[in-house]
Amino acid sequence: MHPTSTYALSASCQQITAESFDASAGTADITIRSCIADPCLWPIIRDHKCNGVNLTPSGLYGDMAMTVTKYILSKLHPDSKHTGSERLGLNVADMHVEKTLIADNPQTPEGQWIEMTAHFAGPNATSPIHCTISQVQPNGTRMHDLAHCTVHPELETSWHADWAPMTPLILTQIQSLESRSRTEATGNIRTVHKAKAYELFKSFVEYDGKYQAMTSVIYSTQPLEATATLFITASAALGDLAGPYHLDGSCHLSGFLCNAADEDSKKNAYISHGWDSARISSKFQPEGDGVLRNYVRMIPEGKDVLGGTVWVLQGDEIVGVWEGVRFKKIPRRVLNVFLPPPKARKT
Repeated sequence: MHPTSTYALSASCQQITAESFDASAGTADITIRSCIADPCLWPIIRDHKCNGVNLTPSGLYGDMAMTVTKYILSKLHPDSKHTGSERLGLNVADMHVEKTLIADNPQTPEGQWIEMTAHFAGPNATSPIHCTISQVQPNGTRMHDLAHCTVHPELETSWHADWAPMTPLILTQIQSLESRSRTEATGNIRTVHKAKAYELFKSFVEYDGKYQAMTSVIYSTQPLEATATLFITASAALGDLAGPYHLDGSCHLSGFLCNAADEDSKKNAYISHGWDSARISSKFQPEGDGVLRNYVRMIPEGKDVLGGTVWVLQGDEIVGVWEGVRFKKIPRRVLNVFLPPPKARKT
């Protein structure tokens, strides 16, 4: 097998290696496989580094799960409405990353491969889809699981009904941060622009290219909260695999806040193993009108763990919510053992 420019579904879901649909029961099982060396997929991994190492990002897994879900629904529920008041949104829930895939850079000619198996429990269009992502050898032999998640198709109208009461509060928090940034001189609040923000981020996560969505960030250490203005340049119209950029760019303010605000960032790093729920509505339009921005407050959740919810707004409307985003503080000496920097791995 070799990278291909002809995709079964998308650059993240390149090959369908097995599929089974039971129309009477309304269930489905599908296996897709992708080579990360593919020229359209490789930038997603190449421009995402942790501790100096290229890793497959969780946003890629989320994009794969959403792409497969749309395919399954198109086969079993082609008449389900995807517009107007009955538009279905995809809640990518319970994302848990069990093992990191360290990507070879450069990739070998045959590349490294990932596989997703998805089971649609049926019988309704809103039934869950359970997804497991694994690393496989080029011949398809399974090596180990990487992550798993569950996709819940849900009515977007219910999302917006849930979010509407929170909109005034989130806007007030953003305005408060903006006001504090202009008036406070305590050192508890800072404003940084794109270059500085990603320089601070680089202490653990290095985002290059089209991942760099935050054009300016206001963050506070007391309380631990932040807001960012976003400009996401990745676009399917330009030939990008846009989904992973959109997912990561709308949410990574949370990781920035945890790592940038830590007083011992040279000794520790905050890492995430997933999220509880990611709901991005069709009103999230990076190329549309209205300023795109987000807000997060992180609070302690047990020993060395910070958790929070990321609110994504277009103009003054909430268009996406990431719930249960958690980061665990890991000493760098421990991190360097299971995720050794490139120089350490060469010696």
